[in-house]
Amino acid sequence: MKKLIFILFLQSLYAQSLVQFDLSKSFISYDGKHPAHNWTGVSKDVQGTFEMNKQDLTQSKVDLYVPVFSFDSKNANRDSNMLDVVEEYYYPFVRFTSSKIIKTESGFDVTGNLSFHGITKELTVPVNLDQDNETVIVSSDFSIMLSDFKIKRPALLTVKIRNQIDLKVFLVGSIDSQK
Repeated sequence: MKKLIFILFLQSLYAQSLVQFDLSKSFISYDGKHPAHNWTGVSKDVQGTFEMNKQDLTQSKVDLYVPVFSFDSKNANRDSNMLDVVEEYYYPFVRFTSSKIIKTESGFDVTGNLSFHGITKELTVPVNLDQDNETVIVSSDFSIMLSDFKIKRPALLTVKIRNQIDLKVFLVGSIDSQK
């Protein structure tokens, strides 16, 4: 019995592959909207780990975080205001840690905890994953509500920005079969 447990343990070690992100190709972005204008903030500073189980992708693990200051909307004044609104000096990162992955017809549903502005919420996001022997491409589009994270929405001409923020995740990584 001990030999069987040891063999299963070794198999699980070799089934996991660490994915190294290519930061020149990977990004996380958010879209903000206001009746006067729309904008996109982009961060290419994606950090964390993606442990991919090649035999059963639903047993993979994701722990990603992005420094809030790394988002660039191509408007320094707007970016500075965003940092104040999300209180970046107290909450410098946005983080997502997976707890469950389910295979769907169109890809995967990844459930996990999203931590933002000092609040952690469970969230399920749709994820597409393309892979070959060396490369993994992960993409996802989903939305969050600023009010869920107790963020006061800024206003322009007394009209507040939209409560819904649309997020896009695009990660390109190389598969490292060594742990």
